[in-house]
Amino acid sequence: MPKPLSHFKVVDLSCVLAGPFSTQLLADLGAEVQKLEPLEGDPTRGWGPPFEDGDTGESAYFRCANRGKRSRTVDLHTEAGRALLFDLLKDADVLVENFRQDSADRLGLTWKRLHARFPRLVMASVRGFASDVSASRRAGYDFIIQAESGWMAITGEPGGRPMKVGVALVDVLAGLYCANGLQAALLHRERTGEALHIEVPLMEAALAGLVNVAAGALMTGQAPQRYGNAHPQIVPYQSFRCRDGEVAIGVGSDRQFEVLALWLDLDLEARPEWKRNRGRVKDREEVVALIEARTMASSVEEVLTFCEAHAIPASRVRSVDEVLFRKGGELHNLLQPLYEEATGTMIPTLATPLLLNGERACAALPPPRWKP
Repeated sequence: MPKPLSHFKVVDLSCVLAGPFSTQLLADLGAEVQKLEPLEGDPTRGWGPPFEDGDTGESAYFRCANRGKRSRTVDLHTEAGRALLFDLLKDADVLVENFRQDSADRLGLTWKRLHARFPRLVMASVRGFASDVSASRRAGYDFIIQAESGWMAITGEPGGRPMKVGVALVDVLAGLYCANGLQAALLHRERTGEALHIEVPLMEAALAGLVNVAAGALMTGQAPQRYGNAHPQIVPYQSFRCRDGEVAIGVGSDRQFEVLALWLDLDLEARPEWKRNRGRVKDREEVVALIEARTMASSVEEVLTFCEAHAIPASRVRSVDEVLFRKGGELHNLLQPLYEEATGTMIPTLATPLLLNGERACAALPPPRWKP
């Protein structure tokens, strides 16, 4: 597999998800990543169950974001610990950290100090909030940012309680922004010789992730609503109940709805406003009720057969285990078992969803075991 970042060395001081997720991506692309954990280890080593061996062993949470790295512990509150770090930074290209700003100040690990000592070092700081806002010293966990950024306010059923997304998606977004920013900074350094400091605030990654929802609020000045599994700007684009399960239908064009209307025995000449999406959005409840009356009289397979025959995007609503295992070979090829030499076992992981010349980017090293 091509290894485009194989000539770069990364020191990873980050814990939990956003920072480690970004450095795992760099490792998948070939970078040499040295993870330095506090004496008690990355907190996610204890986040479970599930653990590998019942209540002991490696946690699934740690495993998801630390492939391709070597790890050792270090106490950065001691002179010896900082000396070890500085020795690694002598020939490192990248440092990733997610300290709170006051912690970085106390440890002497700010960009200003490190840049003066290691002028070619590119640095990324993952923060809860940006350094130029009054909330800059607040800690930021994914769940707190989902609440603070408005994500929870737009997630969940209409009239129900605000809900978080089912995974730590703010952390994942921040990790992707971090990896992207670091690669841009390395390109900049190769071209100009100048090292950059990348700052990735979780709060702003979440706001950027609001995309069309934020654009609509900025355009109208109105607070977005919760639509459950429906789409605020497209109808129909949601899940529907069937006799034996649920199916998701996404009508992305007016032509697709014309075909769906035939299945519904709907005369669009009598409802010409529904020929265009804006008319269907206006009459959302009526359109959805007509569709669900038909799907509830049908099986999931009957609905999917019609949609497939007429090129209407649709899927049954699947469980995670079903899509990972039973439908894995049909829907994706992301499962990547990694051989762990110390135990002689295969560690199941999910590769990066990047194909380089037809090969999936995935580091060969399994996540590092805990060595206190």
